[in-house]
Amino acid sequence: MFVFTHDVITENPPHAHHAFMKIIYVLEGHYDFRVGDATFSGGPGTVVVVPKGSQHTFMTPTGGRALFVSSPAGNEELFLEMGKLGPDPTPEQLADLNARFHTTGLGDEEASWQQMHSKGD
Repeated sequence: MFVFTHDVITENPPHAHHAFMKIIYVLEGHYDFRVGDATFSGGPGTVVVVPKGSQHTFMTPTGGRALFVSSPAGNEELFLEMGKLGPDPTPEQLADLNARFHTTGLGDEEASWQQMHSKGD
C-alpha cells in the first residue's frame, strides 16, 4: 500500500494490470474514474475496486492524494520505476516497464479515455 500524491492529471491511458488487483481510496481531490465500462466521479472517501486484469484509468482536474492498496504487492514498484524514467520516457522504456509489470493498454483501434470522456460517456 502507498499514498499517491500528484498534480492535475489530464491524460492517463486505460490499462490493465494482470499480476495484481488494486483498491483506490480517495483522500483529497476530485477524480473521474473508468473501470471496465463503468465511469464515475468522486472525491474524498470514494473507494474504487479494480479487479486483476480490468481496464481502468482516472483523471483529476484538481490533483490530489489517493491511497492505493494492491494485492499481491507490486503497484508501488511500478510507480517507482516509472518515476525513474523521468517526464519523457521512450516508447521502448514504457514497453519494457509494461512487460515487466504485466500491464497492457488499449489497442490503437480503441478510443482513448480522453476521447470517450470528452463525448460525455
